[in-house]
Amino acid sequence: MSPSFQLVSESQWPELCEWDSLCFPGEAWNEKMLRTHLEFHAGYVWLETEVKGYALICETPWEVEIFRIATLPTYRKQGVAKSILAHLFSTFPNKDIFLEVKEQNLPAINLYKNMGFRILETRKNYYPDGSTAILMTRKP
Repeated sequence: MSPSFQLVSESQWPELCEWDSLCFPGEAWNEKMLRTHLEFHAGYVWLETEVKGYALICETPWEVEIFRIATLPTYRKQGVAKSILAHLFSTFPNKDIFLEVKEQNLPAINLYKNMGFRILETRKNYYPDGSTAILMTRKP
């Protein structure tokens, strides 16, 4: 099966809760948060023979904010996040894209920089654990 980039289907919502717990231990969104996001915004999965990663986004007329982007642990370091980002860029070619990332997540920050994002600002004590968020943006 060739890779595909698909909207999260309602039947995948329970699995999304499991994926988020695997990808964000101790910081996973609960089922209500995920369902609310998907009722009002969008989620995409990167699918080959099975789901390897996902992104939760919010689209406005002028921009896209990536709320979550994750690769399931088994598939990390295989280019999944890079593929998801590339598909988001092609799905929304004329929109600014924003995301926030923990300051300590250097592999993600380096990926985002390599994919054309630049640092816009930092937000001290942004996350529940007190860590700093780096807000990054990519222009079309």
